[in-house]
Amino acid sequence: MSGTKLMIYGATGYTGRLVAAEALDAGLRTVLAGRRAQKLEPMAHTLGLAATAIGLGDADRLAEAMADIDVVLHCAGPFSQTAVPMFEACLASGTHYIDITGEIAVFETLAARDEEARRAGIMVLPGAGFDVVPSDCLIADLAARHPGGHVLRLALATHSGVSRGTMRTVLESVNDFRIRRAGVIARVAPGSLRHEFDFGDGPATALVSALGDVSTAWWSTGVPNIETYNRAGRRFRMMTRVSRWWGWLLAGRMAQAVLNSRVDRGTPGPSAAERRTSYGVLVAEIEDSGGGRTAARMRVPDPYGFTAKAAVAIAMRALVGDVHVGYQTPSSAYGADFMRQFDGVEWEQPG
Repeated sequence: MSGTKLMIYGATGYTGRLVAAEALDAGLRTVLAGRRAQKLEPMAHTLGLAATAIGLGDADRLAEAMADIDVVLHCAGPFSQTAVPMFEACLASGTHYIDITGEIAVFETLAARDEEARRAGIMVLPGAGFDVVPSDCLIADLAARHPGGHVLRLALATHSGVSRGTMRTVLESVNDFRIRRAGVIARVAPGSLRHEFDFGDGPATALVSALGDVSTAWWSTGVPNIETYNRAGRRFRMMTRVSRWWGWLLAGRMAQAVLNSRVDRGTPGPSAAERRTSYGVLVAEIEDSGGGRTAARMRVPDPYGFTAKAAVAIAMRALVGDVHVGYQTPSSAYGADFMRQFDGVEWEQPG
């Protein structure tokens, strides 16, 4: 692996720093990258890594900087704005593309460019973190065990703080709740669908949300009807009500600017102490055409720490040539059992 090179773009962000530390621990030959040299260079000096400061808007310089990069691990959101420029630089340089997005539109945009990636001989694997590695593996395993699924439902309950990047993504999608019906992604009203899931403490109500699996689960399983939910805790119920009545206003440019400025004044993300007690629970349910249902559950400790571990684990596979050219999901590239390598994950499967 000594002759291969990884670029972490967005290395100075909250999750980017965790990813960089994980890559350093793994002994990977790494270049840190991002827009601002004044933030990037001190970090690179501390870690003893190379650095390059370059914006995504400079396509020629970006492609040039990536000429000797084998794999890019893209951590700079919002990915709705940054994924395409980075992907196009990867096409130009022949670099494998990995990111940590959870945004439905980004998955769909990159999937639509599968043929371009194949012609360039590169793998394109978005969603290499807590979004969507655990859920994708959970869903793929469940669908393989119970073929003939007609409807897939996924629910998430998190017990964790949020980073600025996560919060920006939430705000950006405040009026954009989606499901998949008969293979087609469609918008639904916030709060218009609810379902009960067992997150480990008995049945609990969850409300429709907009998780990236609306896109990726179809690619991984071919099941035509997909719904995603969040546990209906106080905070998510409030967000759903606000989205239902005021989402059109909050999605406007001025409101987004105000909301994001408030996010920028907050803490970067959960502290190390908070991360030690944080976790996420995912429940996947598959329903056949006769209405029969089977569910599986997974508990993942420290979602942000897991993102760093999973993204670097995927990058390591790519760096040694274990790649599948074209657009991929975590399970389509590395199988549902990819999740079994991570310590602390509790996976409850149906008998």
